[in-house]
Amino acid sequence: MKSLRILTFNLVISTLLLPVIANGQELSVRSGIYDFTNLTTREFYVIAPTLLVGYDFWTLSRLSFQVTSGISYNTAKYNADRHHLIMIPLFLTASYNLPNPHARLFPVIGGGLSMMLKMDQNASLSKVHYGLTYGLQASGGLRYALRPGLLLTFDIACHIFVPFTTEETNINGFLYTLGLRIPLSIHK
Repeated sequence: MKSLRILTFNLVISTLLLPVIANGQELSVRSGIYDFTNLTTREFYVIAPTLLVGYDFWTLSRLSFQVTSGISYNTAKYNADRHHLIMIPLFLTASYNLPNPHARLFPVIGGGLSMMLKMDQNASLSKVHYGLTYGLQASGGLRYALRPGLLLTFDIACHIFVPFTTEETNINGFLYTLGLRIPLSIHK
């Protein structure tokens, strides 16, 4: 019990003090495509155009933690009916900028947790099917400095979700995005 109190105290102190020494936050805006890995889903929906907005809520040296959300949407025609798949992701990602001193182009690796709210609307059914899945992601990418603080980004992330039921649409896949990272504060 005493070690639990010490651990809790250390977590509270580090949570209060570390943001003070952390660098400024960044906002990222990305667009791209979500490519399904499941053959049935890929055959039906092919790919889903995606728009994402992320916020680095904590940065320390080369390590940053980002929360990202957005929307992915696709529609397909089957038996003269339209089927709509809308996905609203929530990603919590830890990213590490790999060292490349004084270079404008540098790689990034990361990973984290993924959650996806999905709505599968089928014109031949009387109701809309809603689902929530969660899982893990592994990501990598490149950053190119357009000017100090402003980065052009290219990212690839592999998402593996755990469906709650076997009847749900399997949305495991790769997310390819291109975007910008914009600093919200001036770094010294």
